[in-house]
Amino acid sequence: MKKQKTKQEWGPFLRLIKAAKVPWGFYVLNIVVNLLMMTVYMFMPQVAGQIMAGEIFNPTLIVIYVAVSLGIMLVMLPSTLFDTWVNLTTDKRMRSVVWRKIIHLPMKSLDTMPPTTLVSRVTGDTSSASYAISYLFQMVTTIYSLVGTLIIVAGINVTMVLLMALLIPCIILASIPSHYMHNAEHKIRTATADYTNFLAERLGSLKQIKAFIAEEKEDVRNLAAADAICKANIQLAILDIISQPLTYGMEAVVQGIILIYGGYLLSSGKLTSADIVTLFMYSEAISNGAIQFVFFWQNLKKTQGAAKTVGTIADMAPETMERKRSFAIPDADIRLDNVSFAYDDGKKVLDGVTMDIPKGKVTAIVGPSGSGKSTVLKLLERLYEPQDGRLLFGDIDAEDIHLNEWRASFGMVPQDSPLLFGTVRDNITYGVDENTGEEALQIAIRDAKVDEILARMPDGLETDVGDVGSKLSGGEKQRIALARMMIRDPEYLLLDEATSSLDALNENAVMDALNRLMKGRTTVVVAHNLRTIENADNIIFMENGKVVDSGTHTELYDSNATYRRYVDLQKK
Repeated sequence: MKKQKTKQEWGPFLRLIKAAKVPWGFYVLNIVVNLLMMTVYMFMPQVAGQIMAGEIFNPTLIVIYVAVSLGIMLVMLPSTLFDTWVNLTTDKRMRSVVWRKIIHLPMKSLDTMPPTTLVSRVTGDTSSASYAISYLFQMVTTIYSLVGTLIIVAGINVTMVLLMALLIPCIILASIPSHYMHNAEHKIRTATADYTNFLAERLGSLKQIKAFIAEEKEDVRNLAAADAICKANIQLAILDIISQPLTYGMEAVVQGIILIYGGYLLSSGKLTSADIVTLFMYSEAISNGAIQFVFFWQNLKKTQGAAKTVGTIADMAPETMERKRSFAIPDADIRLDNVSFAYDDGKKVLDGVTMDIPKGKVTAIVGPSGSGKSTVLKLLERLYEPQDGRLLFGDIDAEDIHLNEWRASFGMVPQDSPLLFGTVRDNITYGVDENTGEEALQIAIRDAKVDEILARMPDGLETDVGDVGSKLSGGEKQRIALARMMIRDPEYLLLDEATSSLDALNENAVMDALNRLMKGRTTVVVAHNLRTIENADNIIFMENGKVVDSGTHTELYDSNATYRRYVDLQKK
């Protein structure tokens, strides 16, 4: 199988820079200062040449040389600090752009990127992008210095400059490895992101690793993940080793021209000793300029490779929140019309699903695991869009309704009840209007039975829940998630096994509160709980991504043998 050639595109990278609103004014100011310093510095070898040629006691030359040297040094210190500040500011803006893009991407796009690898993209890859801008400006300064120095040397001897043309093939040869450095750096960043993903997953699952005595297996997997980074870095190191003789060989070329041809001109009386000293000092500036040009170009290609993925992320199309019409319309039935859907693996989870969700009623979706129930809820919340078919609100296509207004109207309690880092209060009030009063908070706490949890916590509502709620049990997290939904008081409820982690006593109490909340609201419940199923106004039975039957509990139990068997199994 032929290996696909990696494209080294600048487009996503440049669009990332544009979106970050880089402080170009500061970069320009910085480069102007550097160019002024470089202009003064280019004439220093002539002064030094005169001093070394015998004018060491000329006080004017000595004062000029010392004053300019000190002046450049004093200007370089704040200039370096300023350069660092500009780069850090660019880093911050880059991270802000990438983070903002990630959280506004559709879930379909995010499913292709493990969340933990995005940590590496937001932190490390964005820094590489800011370095690239710095390298670009430094290349401008280097080219200016190189051209200016060659012009000065041409004023001393034109033939000497013509011989410097030998540097051109040297620069070209030394720049060739940069093409492969792009690919090597991209491999390093990808391997680093994968390793970050590995560590985040394993460090969050240490209890399971120990429980299954899997330490040795994880050691092997860790070694394999770390080895991928090592191999990519070795590839880059080999390219550096190959390029270094070509790069630093340019210094020998320049100095050889000065010494050999300059020595000939000195012996023939066409140059003075002061000219030779000056030319030799300029040879260092010329060779350093050529080396720096190659160095900056190589690093620019490396950063292009490092920022390739993050540039592509920044180039992705975000969700469109503003659609054709507002959701401020009369309540209506919700309908899935011949809907099919598949996640990233391409396997259909829903296949031609048609169902009606009556307004103001409780609709229960039941069926065996893997039948597509939770996916229906995700489509109703519009985290995903149907790939075939339509989601309708009355006779209006949901695609035409403002996405932010639709989501704000739906309250979802998922089965896994994820919490965010922070306090209990932070998690319950997350996403709620700041004007929501303490009374509404206390009602939600009481109805979700969170008050029992708070009674055991020394800091009450201000208790830290830990990383992703690690300090709480599954049932405690479930109740906090329920309280978060209750205080939000949405128009439409989506409950995915919302009481699955609760014990029987708390489940009954919470279900009573939920039943009061569901009364008169359009509610969709995915549940195995018989009490929820039996009390639903409408039941949809699913299997293998299809709707098998629908009706009330009594109707389905009497007419559908599969449903009857399913319910009877729940009673055992």
